Amino acid sequence: MKYSLSSADFKYVYSNSKSLLIQEIRYYYLKDQNPQLGFIVSRKYGNSVERNLFKRRCRHKFYELIKNGFPYSIIIKPKAQNIDWNIIKSSLESLNAEIT
Repeated sequence: MKYSLSSADFKYVYSNSKSLLIQEIRYYYLKDQNPQLGFIVSRKYGNSVERNLFKRRCRHKFYELIKNGFPYSIIIKPKAQNIDWNIIKSSLESLNAEIT
């Protein structure tokens, strides 16, 4: 994928990032000239359909943030199951407002 973190970049962002919990989602973020996105979504979140839906929704909002000049690579980790689209959207907007 275009904005996906490679394995090496994922480890770097995860180990050197700051962490922020907004609503039911934990974000690990690091300022980067080439913003990228990674996920930690375990099977406890749900079946593959639910996990992939969560990731698709997060990617969609992340792409919107990048278009507006979002300068961070982030890793997203949900803390609850079946997170609603409105929560994903509002938490990413809150992240953008808080760290920029």
